[in-house]
Amino acid sequence: LVAAASKGNLFHDNPTLDGLAWIGGKDSAEYRAIELISREAGPDSAVLEAFDGSSYYVTGPFGRVSASTGVPTVLGWQGHENQWRGSDDAYKGRPEDVETIYTTDDVEEAKNLLSKYGVDYVYVGPLERQKYGEDGLDKFATFMELRFSEGGVSVYRWRP
Repeated sequence: LVAAASKGNLFHDNPTLDGLAWIGGKDSAEYRAIELISREAGPDSAVLEAFDGSSYYVTGPFGRVSASTGVPTVLGWQGHENQWRGSDDAYKGRPEDVETIYTTDDVEEAKNLLSKYGVDYVYVGPLERQKYGEDGLDKFATFMELRFSEGGVSVYRWRP
């Protein structure tokens, strides 16, 4: 009981069982985009989102889409993978591939990498824009269907 009270900020704010409330609640664009992916994604879907290259113990918003929807991502918490697998063999090359997909202007290169990982949803939110910049993001609209766009958050779907 004491841990729950402590971790719950002694229940000051607005206590809720909504695991996405920290994103900004139902009124936030990120919340609604995550709900869309959760509703639409099929059992073989994968989503691309920014990853966290730091230690497993660093908490933050990376991996929020995959964790909130259950839809696999190309790479979530790099340090977590290394801690449990003991090496980077399972994700070798993925950090560079994720960065390339977001930043390249070469549509064919992006398509090839998306295919490599079976990605059919690309999430572009504040973290992705901050980490990878705006250059290269326009290409998604040339070959993907825009499924959501609001408040700096876009979700693209690709059916290769």
